[in-house]
Amino acid sequence: MQNMMKELEALEAQMDELKEAKEKLARLEEKYDKSKQNLAEKTREVRTLEKRIKELEKELTLDKTISEVKKILWAKIGQSIRD
Repeated sequence: MQNMMKELEALEAQMDELKEAKEKLARLEEKYDKSKQNLAEKTREVRTLEKRIKELEKELTLDKTISEVKKILWAKIGQSIRD
């Protein structure tokens, strides 16, 4: 009888350990899911910023081109006035 009680206590201890392990696993999975969500959000932010940078670079290039064209036009206009 005493032997059976020891086995029962050992089983209860194993069940408690199993329960704790499952709870710990659940907490880790929750943290992992949050990390994945945060990573996905940051990835979207980075992509949005990269897209905006490309747009701004194009605008800047276009502005420089327009500025150069204006300089050339005004130079030609000034030259034609002098001629």
